[in-house]
Amino acid sequence: MVMRRREMLGALGAGALAQVAAGAAKAAPRLDVVNPAWLISEEEAVAWHRQKDRLGPTLTGNESWRAFMGFLEEKLRGYGCADVHRSAWRFPRFVTSMWPDDSKWSLTSGGRRVPLANVGANCGTTGPQGVTAELVLWDPDAEPDVRGKIVVFRPRERPDVREAFSNSDYEYITPFRSWPDEGRPVSQVQNGAGSVAAPVWDEMTSTATFVNQVRDRGPAGVVFAMNLNRALTEGLYTFPPPMDYGFPSVYVDRRQGDLLVADARARRSATLRVEGERQDSEAYQLIAYLPGRNYGAPADEQVQLRTHTDGPSISQDNGALGLLAVVRYMSRVPRAERPRTLMIELDCRHFMPGLERAWLNQDYFAKNPRARERIVAMIAMEHLGQIDYVADGDEIRPSGRSLPTWLYATGNQGMIDAALKAVRDNDLPSAVIRSPGRPGVHGGSQGPWYGLGRGASELGIPGYGVQGDLGAYWAHSARVDRFDARAFRRQVATFCQLTGFLMAADLGPLQAPKAVPRAG
Repeated sequence: MVMRRREMLGALGAGALAQVAAGAAKAAPRLDVVNPAWLISEEEAVAWHRQKDRLGPTLTGNESWRAFMGFLEEKLRGYGCADVHRSAWRFPRFVTSMWPDDSKWSLTSGGRRVPLANVGANCGTTGPQGVTAELVLWDPDAEPDVRGKIVVFRPRERPDVREAFSNSDYEYITPFRSWPDEGRPVSQVQNGAGSVAAPVWDEMTSTATFVNQVRDRGPAGVVFAMNLNRALTEGLYTFPPPMDYGFPSVYVDRRQGDLLVADARARRSATLRVEGERQDSEAYQLIAYLPGRNYGAPADEQVQLRTHTDGPSISQDNGALGLLAVVRYMSRVPRAERPRTLMIELDCRHFMPGLERAWLNQDYFAKNPRARERIVAMIAMEHLGQIDYVADGDEIRPSGRSLPTWLYATGNQGMIDAALKAVRDNDLPSAVIRSPGRPGVHGGSQGPWYGLGRGASELGIPGYGVQGDLGAYWAHSARVDRFDARAFRRQVATFCQLTGFLMAADLGPLQAPKAVPRAG
């Protein structure tokens, strides 16, 4: 049979299309475009967080942290990471009963047992009889003599702290959406939902500041009488975590605080008890590499992925699961098609006594300074999959609006534009893109660079950092029931795209001036 000309051309065309399709199948994947089939599912994200949550908060050295680190290490090895190793040291860890178990801490005032919300991180201890002393109310305008007394400290609102935390200027914001069902109209003002985030940040950090203010004045103890409701105070953990100090401290909510303020004004006596011990424990930073095509050769370049692995709640430290999901995604790319290596640094010092600055000599890069030589860019992730909460009497409830995701970029327009593209491509609502040091879209300050991603700007390399707006996640009471898998997956997708961008891009045009290192 003679093939007609049209049929012959069609056959040739089909053959050519088949060759093109075959060639496309062999083409290297676009690293700066997300393949949804490679992303972690919401179901797997929930399973990972349940695994993390099963033993409670993961504070460095405790059983839950050791189990969490074991899970992360096993997964990293399973995703093809090389040279997985621990940089370890020993430290004295404060051990007492953990909220909601208050068996080792108590307070009585005027013959009344006072319900406590938590014990202060790294505080001093008493014997089983506690310490009995007169209550004194702290007045910052006329500071009292606190030696030998139990101080009642009530935080004062600091508008400058709140404003910088929740309402700084920015480069771009993607629209806020209703939550959990999207589609209803919601306020598009940054703090338009009345989130608990800024009040909690203000009050909690003021307690850490107060510890350092009175640590050398010899108080018998301190009671933090918060202005926060019961739900926000339950299990509240001191941040920034102070160095170990010699007097006991506890937290109470607003209702109990009102009563103790009255007792202090009446100069009543109280008995404060905190039993506990310092336990010799191991801390370590976990280091791993997902090899790029030149790993082990002089031409190798590395993108550093970093986060902390310690925290008091389900999401304070789940940046490690976010980075694990990025590694999981990138492990689908054949090694020969990964232009740069991913260097994974999982740090453990964020909730240790005194934070990272107190353990600078134990930092992996202080011990191994040449490890920085191949790092050309940085990604940091923290506080993912969170829900926006508002106060409701003594309880909290979701605000009904998407929680802001803060996305920080080093001060280069190309980096900022890539961030905006990533949040739009991956449908991330309420993404607040900031580049501190530049005037924002309204000409105002973009605030400080919160989070570990600031390290990129201090090193003078291109970098991104991401974190949720926090709020109801500084406390032991924030467990897996406060985890939003959909938000987590969108945040991970955004950072898979940005990681791929930094793995493949010409970084020369993306450089920015070094930032001045933060003091301390």
